Amino acid sequence: MDNTRLRSAGIDGLRVFGIVAIVAGHVWSDRSNDIARMGLYTWHVPVFFFLSGYFWADERSLGAEFAKRVRALLVPYAAWLLSIGAVYGAYLWANGQTLQFVNVLLGGSYMGAPFFAFWFVTALFAACLFLRALQRFPDWIPWAVAVAGLSVAYLAPDLLTAVPFSLGVAVPGMIFILAGIFFCRIAPRLRSRVGLSVVLLAGSAALIVTGVSQPLDMKQSDFGTPVVSVVIASAISAGLVLLVQWVFASITPGVAGVVTSAATVGLAVVLTHSAFILLLSKLPVDIPAVLVFPVVLVVSWALAYFVSRTPLGTVFTGAGTAPAQPPNKRNVTGRD
Repeated sequence: MDNTRLRSAGIDGLRVFGIVAIVAGHVWSDRSNDIARMGLYTWHVPVFFFLSGYFWADERSLGAEFAKRVRALLVPYAAWLLSIGAVYGAYLWANGQTLQFVNVLLGGSYMGAPFFAFWFVTALFAACLFLRALQRFPDWIPWAVAVAGLSVAYLAPDLLTAVPFSLGVAVPGMIFILAGIFFCRIAPRLRSRVGLSVVLLAGSAALIVTGVSQPLDMKQSDFGTPVVSVVIASAISAGLVLLVQWVFASITPGVAGVVTSAATVGLAVVLTHSAFILLLSKLPVDIPAVLVFPVVLVVSWALAYFVSRTPLGTVFTGAGTAPAQPPNKRNVTGRD
C-alpha cells in the first residue's frame, strides 16, 4: 500500500476513534461519569473541526465549499432528522405525547433526545462556511473573528447557545479549523513525530487530570478553561494525527480497508446513536452502560453500513466527499 493510502487510512482510523468517543460520551454523560468527561470531552468534538482544517483546500471557492458541505453534512442531517423524527414522533403520539417540533426546527442546543448530536453537523457546516467567506480578507481576520467568538463564549455563553442550529458556536469553533490548517502547514517539517505525539498527548492528559485544563462542551458554548482548554484540545488533536499516521504505517491493507469503510459511514453513526441510547433506556430493565456502549456501537454502525448499500446510501451517509490526503499549505488561512 502506498504512503498516500496509508495516510488516508490513518486519518480514517482517527475519525472512527473520534466517533467511538462521541458515543461513549453520550452513553456515560447521563451517569455523571467524571472520568469519561475528563477523558473525552476536551477533544472528541474539536478533533473533527481540527481535521476539517487539516484537509482544508486552498483553492476552493465559497460556492464550492457550500455545495460540498451540503452534500456531506446537511443532506444526511435532513435525511436522518426526518427518519428518526417520524419514528419518534409516532412513538410519542402513541403514548399521548407530542414531539416538540419547534425545538427540532431550531436545531442546535434546542434539540434533545434522540437528536443529541445533530448540533455538531450544523455547527461544523457553518464554521467551514464562515471561515471560507473570511479568506478573502487579510490572514489575521479569521483568527480575530474566531478569538472574538471565543471571548463571547467565555463571557456570555448563553448568547451563543441561543442562536438556532448552533450557528453561534460555529464562530469560536473556527479556532479548531484554523489550528488544523496551521498544523498541516508545519507538519511536513516536524521531526521525531512519534516522540512529539507522546509529548502532546501525555502533557495534555497531565493538565486535564490535574484540573489545569477543564473539559469542553461545545454544544453548550463551554470552551473550558479560558485559552488553556482550546490549546489542549488542539494539542491532543495534533498528537492523535501524528500517532495514527505512525500506527497505520505498518497496518495490513485488509484492516485499513475495514477502517476506511467504517469511517465512510461514520456520520450516520453520529446522527443515529442517540436514538438507540434512548431506545435502550425505555426498556423495562436497567442496562449497565458497559453493555449499552457496545450494543449502540454495533447497531449504529450496522445500520449505517446497511443504508450505505442502498440506492439512498449517499443521502444518509454523505459518503464519497472526504479527501484522500491533506493538501499543501502556504499560510494558515488557506490563501495564496
